[in-house]
Amino acid sequence: MKLRLFVSGAILVFALAASGCGGGGSKHKAAVSKNSPGAKVFASAGCSGCHTLKAANAKGQIGPNLDELKPDESTVERQVRNGGNGMPSFKSRLSGTQISQVASFVADATKGTTAPLFKADNTTVADCQRSSKPFCYRQAFGNLSFKEGPVKALALLATDDRSISAVHADCHQIAHWVGRAGLLHYKKDAGTALSHGAMTCNSGYYHGVLQLALAGLPRNVVVKKSQHLCDAPAVNTDDFLLYQCVHGLGHGLMIYSGDDLPWSLQTCHKLLTDFDRVSCTGGVFMQNLDTTMGVSKYLSNKNPIYPCNIVKDRDKVYCYLMVTSRILTLDGFNWQKTAAWCRKAESGWVATCFQSMGRDASGATRYVAKNTIQLCSYAGKNEDECIYGASRDYANNYAGGHEAAALCEATPAKYRGYCYEGIGTILGAINRYTEQRKAACRAVVPRRYMPDCFRGAAIS
Repeated sequence: MKLRLFVSGAILVFALAASGCGGGGSKHKAAVSKNSPGAKVFASAGCSGCHTLKAANAKGQIGPNLDELKPDESTVERQVRNGGNGMPSFKSRLSGTQISQVASFVADATKGTTAPLFKADNTTVADCQRSSKPFCYRQAFGNLSFKEGPVKALALLATDDRSISAVHADCHQIAHWVGRAGLLHYKKDAGTALSHGAMTCNSGYYHGVLQLALAGLPRNVVVKKSQHLCDAPAVNTDDFLLYQCVHGLGHGLMIYSGDDLPWSLQTCHKLLTDFDRVSCTGGVFMQNLDTTMGVSKYLSNKNPIYPCNIVKDRDKVYCYLMVTSRILTLDGFNWQKTAAWCRKAESGWVATCFQSMGRDASGATRYVAKNTIQLCSYAGKNEDECIYGASRDYANNYAGGHEAAALCEATPAKYRGYCYEGIGTILGAINRYTEQRKAACRAVVPRRYMPDCFRGAAIS
């Protein structure tokens, strides 16, 4: 099964995961008092040690900043009761009444707060080169985006991704922060912010904008807003940009909901087109793989293919297209073991798993062609699928085909046609019209392999 869908290809290092605490609701205004039952539960349960919440004078840094995230009361209640993503369940420590009280307190305390989506300071990229402060580059590039606009910040990020190892290692998440700050630069106008983005570092910018555009809205409103969030004309100039917007929405749904995978997928399913529905699930599954607060409850240490083997068929595509990111983490980046796991995938999805392996091989080797090809050799008889996945990731990461073409040229001759077809899938996504797609293929692909690129780009 040779899929022609596309997916962001970065190996994720960090993500801004939410544990499900935050605000919403206005029916319990009295609960905002520091002497309310909910406030007392918040203090006695030790919530201040992990979370920032101005109403409780809490300044914890381990978990999410509740003043910023503001999910609704039902989300807080569910997270406190069930735990997950590094947060323990409190159902054995707190009564049902106490859980309701603390959820009400957090919801009302954060409703109407004006905590910034991004807090600028004076940190610069040059400062970070002399500092070991965690996440320094995220803050520095965010500052640049906030003050001078995301166009300049993303241009510098694209340059420094190639020259500063610490930037390269965290580039996708740095781009998320550029998006967070860019949303504020454009006065929280998500459509305008998206239209001034770029596909730098696997389009993390678009993801960052959308993650925070949903903060503080009740779930029913999020579902409705999601259906039109990517309607802006500037976002719909080509399918690739539209994909990045809807993929970012998937990230945002997971972060908003405290990594509630079933709800996030259901919300994706309510989008208005098949393209949107499928693309959204990619962001959901990518976010599920990476959290700063621990392992998602929708992952398994015993079976790294989970949840791909239990989700509905309509959701399997993107789950399997990134499943090796999970497998590699569990087997210590043993590529032979990872290949063995791919062969255990469900019937019809083995090839997709090896395409995921190619995506991870490209990121793991920092897009050095010979090293990517070496890792793909561990796929054995499925090496062609690994190369295909890698070529798409190269083209996606660099928003074009030059670097990917160098990979294809270096790959064994018997795989080159399929490799160039992979490039075509991305060029076809970036360019909406047939003549644009043909020109993009001709600019990077040798004449001998032009039919392969055209096939990938859906040119008849």
